[in-house]
Amino acid sequence: MSGSGTAARLAQAADGLLYTSEGDHPFDAFELPGGGAGWPYGADEFARKIGASGGAEEVTLDQFLARHIERADPADAVMQGLRPRFEALKAQLRADLRDVRVFRVGSVDVQCYAVGADAAGNLAGLHTVSVET
Repeated sequence: MSGSGTAARLAQAADGLLYTSEGDHPFDAFELPGGGAGWPYGADEFARKIGASGGAEEVTLDQFLARHIERADPADAVMQGLRPRFEALKAQLRADLRDVRVFRVGSVDVQCYAVGADAAGNLAGLHTVSVET
């Protein structure tokens, strides 16, 4: 994680939350200094910028967090208790970043990046892993 205010706010908003899939993974804040030039761009260009190989796709932030918000099991008290935190996380991403996009890179251990440009022109956001076998 970088020391920027944006990365720190995102890390704080995500602290203790896990992205659930076939495995549960935490969110890590990141920053790519100067990476916001020409933003927004597509999934393949983002994958090149982070040095990833393999397929990349884009989904919306709403789609990415739907399993924790809109599709959270109403009978699961723990998930319902966490739902407001995931809603606040989504709001924090939108407040701190311009043109938030979510890129999914790879397969099986899919690297997921909720990313946008911050006020300083850097790319910043949150990274997690979605296990999909």
